[in-house]
Amino acid sequence: MTPPLSHRTKLGYGAADWGLAAVESMVQIYLFKFYNVVVGLPALYTGLALALAIVWDAITDPLMGGISDRSRWSSGRRRPYLLPGAALLAVSFIWIFNPPPLDSNAARFAFLLISFILLNTAMTVVGVPHSALGSELSFDRDQRTQLFAYKRLFGTVGALAGLWLPGLILAQMDGHADPTGAQARGLASWWLAAPIVLCAWVTFQATRGLDRPSAELRSKPADHAQPHRPIHLWRLFADQRSALSNPFFRILLLAFLVAAVGRTLNASTALYYYEYRLQLTEQETIGWILLPFFISFLASLPGWIWAARRWGKKAAGVIGVCGLGVSTAVAYPLFPIGELAAPLVYALVGGGLAGAVVLLDALVADTIDYDKLKTGLDREGLYFGVWRMGTKLARALGLGLNGVSLWLIGFSAATATQTPETGWRLALLFGPMVGILFFGAGLILWRLPLTDERHQRIQRLLRRRRQRLHIS
Repeated sequence: MTPPLSHRTKLGYGAADWGLAAVESMVQIYLFKFYNVVVGLPALYTGLALALAIVWDAITDPLMGGISDRSRWSSGRRRPYLLPGAALLAVSFIWIFNPPPLDSNAARFAFLLISFILLNTAMTVVGVPHSALGSELSFDRDQRTQLFAYKRLFGTVGALAGLWLPGLILAQMDGHADPTGAQARGLASWWLAAPIVLCAWVTFQATRGLDRPSAELRSKPADHAQPHRPIHLWRLFADQRSALSNPFFRILLLAFLVAAVGRTLNASTALYYYEYRLQLTEQETIGWILLPFFISFLASLPGWIWAARRWGKKAAGVIGVCGLGVSTAVAYPLFPIGELAAPLVYALVGGGLAGAVVLLDALVADTIDYDKLKTGLDREGLYFGVWRMGTKLARALGLGLNGVSLWLIGFSAATATQTPETGWRLALLFGPMVGILFFGAGLILWRLPLTDERHQRIQRLLRRRRQRLHIS
């Protein structure tokens, strides 16, 4: 039996996700519009720069997973990367939201591309080892769900900070002094930098002694398992193919990718939809719609954990994701212009349905058990590296799609108001197009053959193998 983890350990493990989510929240909600409207880079070029940076960064995720899988530091193989990665993340976060004066679109494009590559690389150095560590802390399937729920808990609070702080700073400033919100974004990045590093340190301390080398590394002499051992790229690519040959992981990854494209498109289009379609101010959007959404998301997590125990992770996840897709497609085109009540009500409903995403994270750890049974290897870093690589590629596709879509529907950042036709097209982009992606992800998830009963059989076989190895 796996010894139960303390609440202190679970809370401490989740803390590092606060910084990651705070950065992702500000990036997904504000960065596109910041560089498009404030910095002055056309939407098509903004989407292209962000997409190219993410595609490049996606390559580093499996590489980081392979490095951490092979590491053998005295403090573990995942934890040593948390603090330097968080420091780099804090610095690059400040840099991207405080650009120098740039006189040409070529300079703006280059600055955004380089700074976003640096930012995402830092997130990889923290995020991949952190996710892999969560899969290794416990063999018990319910404790794993709780661990990833705590991770999502801190992630949601961090996302709230990234969403709320720029709006709060903007509200405290004279509107004439900062009409575009540029100073508010820059100041928010400075305020969030120190907590990013602090939360990574909390996770580093809370998991001390629990980050152990894999069974494969423990069985080898020390000189064959040092962290500086060369990593062969051809071997990493071969490992990625083997991960994708896992039928459970492959289907789960596809479902998540489709949902991630929808989520990115939704987040990067939100401020455009609420300002130019519903004619709400940014303060109204943040305070009365986006903030309640995240609070509802946070409050729903215990309910989704209960649903996973009662109906299984897959069934509960399908209900949440498909429900989110249908409601998104129907609701957004119907909201009356200039009114807050209907969007507020749906923010509470949508946030509750979106909480089901925590079950997808927990299912990744379950699919890795199948790989352990087939190969006898501990490759959590590889799997979460491929998972995050898929996330990055989906985000790149979503941002690129947003840039192209805004261009196709006739949106112009040079004008303060848009035509009614452009507003209606924004509603279709933000509603039915995103909703179809969410619903499609739910249908793919329904095809996942990893039922609770099958996973329990896999774990029983793994326990028997461990007992035989222990006896021998």
